[in-house]
Amino acid sequence: MAYIQRANMAEKKNKKLGTLPTVLLILLAVVLLFAGAYIWKITPRPYSAVVLTNGDIYFGQVSYFPKFSLTNAYILQIASDPNNPEQAVPQIVPTDLLLWAPEKLVLNRDQVLSISEVGEDSQVMELIRSRSAVQ
Repeated sequence: MAYIQRANMAEKKNKKLGTLPTVLLILLAVVLLFAGAYIWKITPRPYSAVVLTNGDIYFGQVSYFPKFSLTNAYILQIASDPNNPEQAVPQIVPTDLLLWAPEKLVLNRDQVLSISEVGEDSQVMELIRSRSAVQ
């Protein structure tokens, strides 16, 4: 009878040790998931130009998950020059100054014609940097 009790105790001990690696593996996966999310959040994302099929052009930081969206977005608008009303002047306007002031723009991926990265030395980046410096 003592032999059976020892066998049962050894079996219980093995069951406890069998769940330990599983728990450690799950814990490691959770830690890695949080670390990855933190690194993704603090890593600066480049600005991109997004051209829609209706002709609208947006600039911002693209995110593909969970939905295709732009944060820190700007829209390209054409205005008439105050000195020469016949001449059009392009300007970029931050979307937070628009009437509805969205924090991020969620775009329909089917309506996107092209996406390209904005150059670091471009006029668009100079305008974005100058606006960021003012705030």
